[in-house]
Amino acid sequence: MKLSPPIRPSETLPATGVEEQRLPPRVAQKGRRQRSLLPKTAMGWYLLLVLLPTLLVGTYYVTYAADLYESESRLLVRGRGASGGNAAGGIMAAVTGGGGRGGMDEARAVAAYIDSLDALAGLRQSLDLVAIWRRPEADLVSRLRSEDPAAERLLRYYRGRVTVNYDIETNITTLRVLAYRPGDAKDIAEALIALSENLVNRFSARTAADTIRVAREEVDIAERRVLAAREALNTFREREQALDPTRTAGAAVENVSRLEGLLTQARAELQEKRAFMRPDNPQIQVLNNRIAALIAQIGAERARSTRGEEGLTQQLSGYERLQLEREFAEKQLTSAISSLENARADAQRQAVFLMRVVEPNLPERALYPKARFNTLTVFAGLTILFGIGWLMVAGAREHAS
Repeated sequence: MKLSPPIRPSETLPATGVEEQRLPPRVAQKGRRQRSLLPKTAMGWYLLLVLLPTLLVGTYYVTYAADLYESESRLLVRGRGASGGNAAGGIMAAVTGGGGRGGMDEARAVAAYIDSLDALAGLRQSLDLVAIWRRPEADLVSRLRSEDPAAERLLRYYRGRVTVNYDIETNITTLRVLAYRPGDAKDIAEALIALSENLVNRFSARTAADTIRVAREEVDIAERRVLAAREALNTFREREQALDPTRTAGAAVENVSRLEGLLTQARAELQEKRAFMRPDNPQIQVLNNRIAALIAQIGAERARSTRGEEGLTQQLSGYERLQLEREFAEKQLTSAISSLENARADAQRQAVFLMRVVEPNLPERALYPKARFNTLTVFAGLTILFGIGWLMVAGAREHAS
C-alpha cells in the first residue's frame, strides 16, 4: 500500500482546494498572553473572586470608613387606667381585657410615626439633618451625597440611620440613632422623643375631646328640652291666666261644693217653713232670694271653671301633660350632667402618656461600622457563592465530557 505524502501548510487540501491560513506570529502571541492572564486553577479563581474583594472591603473599613456613634433610648407608652390602682380594678381589667391594651395602639403609632416622613419633616424644623449627615469626618461612601436631597431620598437615608423597634411583650419601644458625632446622635434622639411626646399628647387630647363632646351634646339636648318645656308651660299659664290650674280647679270645685251645700240647706229650710207659713211670708221670700243667689253663684263658678270651649278636664289634662314633660326634661338634664362628669373622669383615665425608660445617651465610643464582622460576612458570603458556582461549573464540564 502506497502512502500519500504529507500535506504541507502551503499546499491546498485535496478535497476542498482551500489553502490553510496561518495566523501572523504577533497575533498568535498576543492571544496566548491574554489567555495566560486568567487563572487556570480553582485556587486562582478563589483568589480573584473571594480573597481580593474581601481584602478591598477590609481595607475600606479599616482605613477609610468613618466612625458612626449610636445613641439608644427606650420608651414606654401607657395609660392611666393601665396602672392598676386597686385589686378590684385590676381583676376587672383582666376579665374584660380592658387593661392589657393600655397604650399598645399608641405605642405602635409612635413607632410608625418615627419611621415616617412626618417625623423627618418635624426633625428638619429644629435640626439641620443634611449638615449632620454630611459632616467633614464622614466618608464618601456612607455620607449623604446630595446637599439638597429630595424628601423621599432623604427619608431612605434617614431610615438607614434611625431605627425603631416595638416589643409587643414588654410594650417598650427602642430607638437607635446613628451619626458621625456623639452630640448629633443624642440631639436627633431627643428631638424624636419630643415629637413622639407631642403626638401622644395629641392622641390623649383628641380622645378626651371626643368623649366629652358626645356627653356635652347630650347636655345641650337636655337643656333645650327643659327650656322648651318651661316655655310651653308659661304659655299655657298665660293663656289660661292661672299660675297653677290644678290648685285653681281644686279651689273652684271646693267652692262650688260649698255653695251647693248652702243651696241644699236653704232649700231644706224653705221646704220646712212652707209647711206652716203662708207663701207671702217675708221669710219665705228671703229664702227664695237666697236660693236664687246661690244658684247664680254656683253657675258663675262653674262658668269660670269651664270658660271657653275647653272644660276643666281638658285644662287639667293639658297642664299635667306639660308638667310631666318638664319633669322628664329636668330628669334627663340631671342624667346628662352626671354623664358629662363621668365622661370627664373617663377621659382622664383613658389619657396616655409617654415615659422615658432609658434617656438618650451620649455615646463615648463608635460602635459602627463593625469592620471585623462585616469583613468576615463578606468573606463567608463570597466563599459560599464561589463554592456553589464552582460546583456548577464542574458539573457542567463533567456532563459535557
